[in-house]
Amino acid sequence: MKDYKIPTLNINKFSDKEFSLYSFSARDYRKLHIVNENLIKLSDLLEEKHKAGKEIGSENYMKKSKYRFLKTVNISKNYILDETSIEYCKPENKVFPKKNEILIVKDGAGDGLGEVALYPYDNSENLDSLSAGIIAINIKEEKRYYVFGLLKSNHFKNYIDLNTAQGSTIRHAKLIALDYKIPFPTTNNHQEPEKIEKLVSIITQNIIDKEEKINEKNKKIDKLIEKELQENQKSENNFKYSYPKISEIKKESRLDTGIYEKEFKEIDFLIRNYGGGFMRFKDFKISFKSGETPKNYIQKNKGSYIWVSNRDFRKNIWKSFTEINAQYVKNTVPINSILFSRRAPAGVNQVILEDHNMIVNDGIKIITSNKFDHSNVIFISLFFNSSLFQNILIQLSGGGVFGGMTNIDIENMLIPNFSDQKQQEIAKEYYNKINNNQNLNLDNYLELEKARNDQLGIFQLNMEIFTLREKLENIIDKIINDKKIDINLNY
Repeated sequence: MKDYKIPTLNINKFSDKEFSLYSFSARDYRKLHIVNENLIKLSDLLEEKHKAGKEIGSENYMKKSKYRFLKTVNISKNYILDETSIEYCKPENKVFPKKNEILIVKDGAGDGLGEVALYPYDNSENLDSLSAGIIAINIKEEKRYYVFGLLKSNHFKNYIDLNTAQGSTIRHAKLIALDYKIPFPTTNNHQEPEKIEKLVSIITQNIIDKEEKINEKNKKIDKLIEKELQENQKSENNFKYSYPKISEIKKESRLDTGIYEKEFKEIDFLIRNYGGGFMRFKDFKISFKSGETPKNYIQKNKGSYIWVSNRDFRKNIWKSFTEINAQYVKNTVPINSILFSRRAPAGVNQVILEDHNMIVNDGIKIITSNKFDHSNVIFISLFFNSSLFQNILIQLSGGGVFGGMTNIDIENMLIPNFSDQKQQEIAKEYYNKINNNQNLNLDNYLELEKARNDQLGIFQLNMEIFTLREKLENIIDKIINDKKIDINLNY
């Protein structure tokens, strides 16, 4: 094993005529650390030439279309394509991704540069195309998930960062990703290196499957809510839309047009006309606490508190956590409370069901009630996050990234009075614990884990993804450093 030496500079060199050739920036002397010498260049693992995305021109964007234009924002820390924010366009698509191609961000800002994602669709009708900030590669099938696991590592992100010029907000890595040398396991890692390669591959596939199951369960929750509302309407009433009267505007005391739009009124009617009746959120005797960013804190790998901002969660999903050590913490988040984002975008929420010793920033309202129990607090959170109700929240908050909601807005939100059985059915899709698989090995791991993923709730899938990502990162770090790896498939 080679000894790694930190590069140094001789200060005497700065006195000669070539002084201007030297940089005083420490960044210019960073090198990517790698001990493993069993390396294969990424470009040598491709089935075919890479694809480079192209722009379509701003005039070709449109809101309602079956054609989608995938941009760098759709490639995130997720392992599969992030479809929470999709741009639509005219049929001017030029570069088309295909199933199981790996998409790499070559032009990006901040942490976005060097992110990768697996494209999951056949795209046989060429409905999806790629923007200029993305390249697509097709890895040989037998190496695909091992290579993908390596490309999701911090090592690859650091490689792109080190080899991309600084300067403007948007940095351009060009095709430098194709020169990345993928480290493969050696006998220093394990006496049978191919087992370590398989280990990385199956853990990567398990993460992908969990993300796919989360997407499926979120869609199922939306369908269950909409179906229950639509199939149980009071038959004596029919929806009729009319323009708002002066009396209605006076009653609402609002001039923004969103709450008078047809779409808002139609969904509002669907809830009010539900056969089981409805409640206002304030009927739960809710109370509010505002989050507050600690004045003095230290970010730690293992801290005393989990600190959350409204950017750390989206629809029923935790995107990230930050652990900190802090003093003078006022409000920790109790179990069976709802975190309600007041802005960017307003109304997205997350339910807290376990004790995490969590604190939140001032962009979040902590909502609690003595009337909340396990099932109804989950249902309320899922209902507010549903695609149906989010259309209402957009209008209530005034729309836009910086829309905001007052306590009164939140208190008056409508909740359909679903039966306890229906609430529990919906809540189970989000929170459902299943015992860990036993006696796992490299051959049965993926089959057993996929079957278990079918049963797990979104929350459990989400938390296990964090665990597996960390586990995979540690394995890859040992491959890079040519260190021994014990095969352990337990969580």
